[in-house]
Amino acid sequence: MAGIPDQRHGAGASAARMGQQQLDAERARQHARARWALPAAAVGGLVLAVLLGLPWWLGLVLVLVVVGAVARRVYRPVGNSWTIGAAGERRTAQLLIPLQRDGWTALHDRAVPGSRANVDHLLIGPAGVLMVDTKNWQSSKSTLRIDGGRLFYGKYDQSKTLRTAAWEAEQTSRALGVPVRALVAVHGASVPGGVVMLENVTVVPAKRVRHIVRNLAPVPGFDPARVQQLADHAARVLPPHGG
Repeated sequence: MAGIPDQRHGAGASAARMGQQQLDAERARQHARARWALPAAAVGGLVLAVLLGLPWWLGLVLVLVVVGAVARRVYRPVGNSWTIGAAGERRTAQLLIPLQRDGWTALHDRAVPGSRANVDHLLIGPAGVLMVDTKNWQSSKSTLRIDGGRLFYGKYDQSKTLRTAAWEAEQTSRALGVPVRALVAVHGASVPGGVVMLENVTVVPAKRVRHIVRNLAPVPGFDPARVQQLADHAARVLPPHGG
């Protein structure tokens, strides 16, 4: 039986790299600001202590408080969409692991040939091949909705997101020589009706992906040997993204 290789560290790897690059750049900017902001805060605190006529020890406390407040502002926690996306991809990879018992193999974060795009998750099993794109839509103020035959996340039209997923599935199909279906697995936001089908893409809550996959009809010819053969081929023609 084909199994899911231990590639949990691969899921979200390229998004994590991009996120880390942005975090490193922001940290460098924070260090640059701190080089002038912290000394200025210390001087300001000292001047204030003198003006208030505080004893030296209380003046020192005031200086430390002022410097600490400025440091917290300069070094405030930062995050970005890349790190959020990487976290979602890792969660999806964990959700896919139990499919091993059903004869599925998963590859994560694979490069799309001839482009800079990547496939978040590729599932190969008894029901054929599926491309799963993870969306970590966690905003408490935004929901998924359908308006005029289009999918929106909050006020943002996701038509391009769906077209991109369909395109990635098409490119993967060309590389593998077999049909590939596109799924979008959503973390956070509620999917209207539990499932949405638009632009040849199926959108489902991430927690329902296993249920959806397990209920797909088997495809003739996708026996365990064929699944393993195709998984090996996919690993060659769809290398790790950025690897």
